[in-house]
Amino acid sequence: MVQYLTGAEPLFIEGPDQGCLLLHGAGGGTTWDLKEFAQKLHADTNMTVYIPALTGFGTKPEDLLGIKFTDWWNDAQKGLEKLSNSYETLYVVGHSMGGLLTLLLATEYPEIRAVVTWAAPLNIKNRLLKFLPLLIKTPLLNKLIPNKIESPAPKYLIEQGWIGYNWIPPDVGLAVVEGLKRLKIAVSKITCPTFLIQGTNDEMVGQRSAEQIYEKINSSDKKKWYIEGATHPIMNNLEFKDELFKQTIAFLKSH
Repeated sequence: MVQYLTGAEPLFIEGPDQGCLLLHGAGGGTTWDLKEFAQKLHADTNMTVYIPALTGFGTKPEDLLGIKFTDWWNDAQKGLEKLSNSYETLYVVGHSMGGLLTLLLATEYPEIRAVVTWAAPLNIKNRLLKFLPLLIKTPLLNKLIPNKIESPAPKYLIEQGWIGYNWIPPDVGLAVVEGLKRLKIAVSKITCPTFLIQGTNDEMVGQRSAEQIYEKINSSDKKKWYIEGATHPIMNNLEFKDELFKQTIAFLKSH
């Protein structure tokens, strides 16, 4: 049985007739990042809300050694299927890597009514990331890759009681690269209502990711919103989260 850090456990809040899957990111965060929104979403809509813990997160960083993108993809599919067993109306909201997974779910599950992403990547600002697979496979170069990649939380998150990792192994980078490849191939298959949200000061995701995704998807009902001044963990920032929650819930309600 998986032993989660206190506050980083999966969360399931039951409601009567609709289900929303929430998917967290892979930069060191956990289900903690989305729990405040989950409570707000359930209170405002009475939806059933489920946040699964992506494999390797919420326990200890060493559990991410050897991680594959397929591990997280399987988690996302199982999460959606858990809800689809009881609910016909399904929504998905995801942050960062969770947003990437959200978009991939939208390419394969037509029963999804609408999706919202926060800081979903189509590209990453770290230019070395795309070369990581080559570096790891090259004996003379893989020694340059650190065993631990720092993933420090901002001070304001720590003050809020943030639960997560302060480092992650490079295996996470390989998994992210694989996820980006899959999304770039599949993104045009998205046809459900889609709301893409990104901060203008996102320090991790490529600045034009939301715009590029918006241009490539084939939904007739799509919108994008760049939040001026917002960084990557939008949903935990006191300055932006209230409006983020409000706009996200309004979009879901409208569908």
